[in-house]
Amino acid sequence: MGGRSALLDGHGDDVDWSLFDAAPDAILVVASSGEIAFVNDPATALFACGLDELLGAPIESLVPAEARSAHVGQREGYVRHPRTRAMGSGLQLSAVRPDGSRFPAEISLSPLRLDGRTYTVAAVRDVSERVEAEQAYLRSQDALRQAEMRMAVAEDRDRIARDLHDTVIQRLFGTGLSLQAAASLADEPLRARLETAVADLDEMIFELRTTIFSLQGSRTLAGGLRGELLDVATETGVATGVDVRVQFDGPIESLDVSVAEQLVPVLREALTNVAKHARARHARVSVTVGDEVVLAVADDGVGSTGEVFGGSGLANLAARAEELGGSSTLSPGATGGSRLEWRVPRS
Repeated sequence: MGGRSALLDGHGDDVDWSLFDAAPDAILVVASSGEIAFVNDPATALFACGLDELLGAPIESLVPAEARSAHVGQREGYVRHPRTRAMGSGLQLSAVRPDGSRFPAEISLSPLRLDGRTYTVAAVRDVSERVEAEQAYLRSQDALRQAEMRMAVAEDRDRIARDLHDTVIQRLFGTGLSLQAAASLADEPLRARLETAVADLDEMIFELRTTIFSLQGSRTLAGGLRGELLDVATETGVATGVDVRVQFDGPIESLDVSVAEQLVPVLREALTNVAKHARARHARVSVTVGDEVVLAVADDGVGSTGEVFGGSGLANLAARAEELGGSSTLSPGATGGSRLEWRVPRS
């Protein structure tokens, strides 16, 4: 059984006090002076010490150091106004073992009157496992909230990206085609100004697509890079009446960003010039990824004379290829029309 000090001599026999050992929690009986007068066996197990380390010790020795001075006043106030305080009363309490280790505790208090003296019966329970479970739950809830916030931000970014792609870029692209058509009917000074405006629009579209790429974090707008290239082909076909077909060969989605981000404006430039100058009815696009990346555009238009890709189109394509250590060539098609081949190293 547990043990009691001389303070409790004459207050019941060992059988009476041994009933406290049947309690599942640590039980301490504390005198009004703060001296521990009784401990049960679960108390010695909970505080990992012997009876001699607890009996006669001040109860403040089991209270964290930073709270001991305040605890003295609280204990004295309790003696003056004793009352029952149940466990789980919403207090965040800690207890300290004689070896200095600390654990979260629930402590219930109840007054005990013996021969006109007031003692306090304290039942102490280690709630480390419950506290750890609560903290784990709070961490999981916080992680869930953060995930929901990230999801909301991602959805907003995706919505903005789609609005830019489906509305703004389409209108800019249509405006550019209209200006190109007007340029073909204008005299030289006005034509030059219109072609400059079209070039500015092309650059703006490129910048918008770069922004869309950064908003989405990856090329997922319409099936990755393949989807973006197909978008360009579809846009041009619908706007110009040219039947554009696209074929892919090789790991398109594995391309380095520096190469991938050039393919979209290159294809747009090539198809725009096919629609503008070649007067073609059909265009066939192939994108091949091997040791090199080759984008080829073949059409059934008027052929590859020096006038076919007028303005700065060929120069723009060549400049983009040269920046990556590649080349761009325009030659007659095998059965008529022309064939553009834009070729750069894979990485």
